[in-house]
Amino acid sequence: MQFVTEPHRISAIDNNGKWVGDISFPPVAGYPDRVVAERVFVAPEGRGHGLAAELTKRFVDYAHERHLTVKLMCPYVKAAFRDHPEYQDLLLPEDRFNQ
Repeated sequence: MQFVTEPHRISAIDNNGKWVGDISFPPVAGYPDRVVAERVFVAPEGRGHGLAAELTKRFVDYAHERHLTVKLMCPYVKAAFRDHPEYQDLLLPEDRFNQ
């Protein structure tokens, strides 16, 4: 599996060069250091192998490296942030989950 990072998307490409999923995180208008975790999607043939979790982790690493603040829209990513307290420093204080 290969991961391709673009400014507002990380895509997963299988060993045959076929796209199998991505996570998109467009910028928040007026806030250059904020993005919205809009969606994570894995094609049916890529499901069941932890790919959504890997895409989310790569997004978290990307956001940390660039000192981004994250707004959560995608239910899957929201659940991942709830389950991983170490991700929550990327959220605004009022958006953090109580642990």
